[in-house]
Amino acid sequence: MHITQVTTQIRRQTPGPTIKRDALQSLPGSGSVRVEIVTNTGVIGTGEAGFGRIAGGPDALAALIEHELKPLILGQEPVFVRKLHQTMLAETEYHGSQGLATFGIAALDTALWDCLGRANGVPCWQLWGGVHTRIPAYAMVGWLNYDDAEVQAICQQAVDQGFQAVKIKVGYPTLAQDIRRVEVVRRAVGDDVGIMVDANQSLTAAEAVRRGREFERMGCVWWEEPIAADDIDGYAELARALDIPIATGENLYSEKDFARFLRRDAVDIVQPDLRRAGGPTALLGIGTMAAAFRRPYASHGGGPVQLNVMACLTNALYLETGLIPPGSPLQLEEGTVQIPNGPGFSWG
Repeated sequence: MHITQVTTQIRRQTPGPTIKRDALQSLPGSGSVRVEIVTNTGVIGTGEAGFGRIAGGPDALAALIEHELKPLILGQEPVFVRKLHQTMLAETEYHGSQGLATFGIAALDTALWDCLGRANGVPCWQLWGGVHTRIPAYAMVGWLNYDDAEVQAICQQAVDQGFQAVKIKVGYPTLAQDIRRVEVVRRAVGDDVGIMVDANQSLTAAEAVRRGREFERMGCVWWEEPIAADDIDGYAELARALDIPIATGENLYSEKDFARFLRRDAVDIVQPDLRRAGGPTALLGIGTMAAAFRRPYASHGGGPVQLNVMACLTNALYLETGLIPPGSPLQLEEGTVQIPNGPGFSWG
């Protein structure tokens, strides 16, 4: 089985009336790029990389895939997916394998694994060897653009759907505002629901320690990405100073970045992003490496790819998702979701 065709499709997204906002930026959404790999046996694998912002992002990514990455995998065998992953990293090293290059590698890496799963008629987690059949999930619903009544209503809706934990955005101009936001959500969800707090790189290390002590006192589950993503010294300081777990990783690139944070004891919970990490191949490596350091793995973003990966990790902690829309294959049971059973990365 070898690859005979690679196609890209830009999927544009028109911003809705309510634009999500965190402490760093607004996220109107701009669309995604979907890739499709076709083999000589008729098996087709797909992958996708989306953009929360940057209007021209999908167009630039599609061009990079078409002109730089596509020639590397045409005619190759999908069974050598890890080799192809390394080939794509090596080819993009000249201009840097982070950013758009990693988004493109992630989309193609996803499509290659999807192709292998479909060719064998099994979900990808069966190719890798499973550990779990269900994964705990939390709802990321507490955006900063919501006022008190709105954030209470959406967090209560998440609890009504069966979530046992919710994540909210903090990083307001003052600590008092952050405390108020947690208190407002706590009144809505009750004492038995976990609350994660995420400041999206908006604080200094000193301020993150100060606010982190308050979040400890309030019983928050974890303190996520409070300072710049690349500030490894700052994260090591936070991990030493605070008892609340420090979660980060959505803006780190590659296994090497995570290795540096793990060696420095600068992270308590790893949170790799499918696109920035470089696809399922990288997610599996990061998750296994974190397990060796006895650090749990929580996904950044949800969906069938992350669920397949987490099904194989002994240290899987939480899947991130939003509210579950009508007709979704995600079904909550005691705060957990079933892993997919369709071939490749399909739901089944």
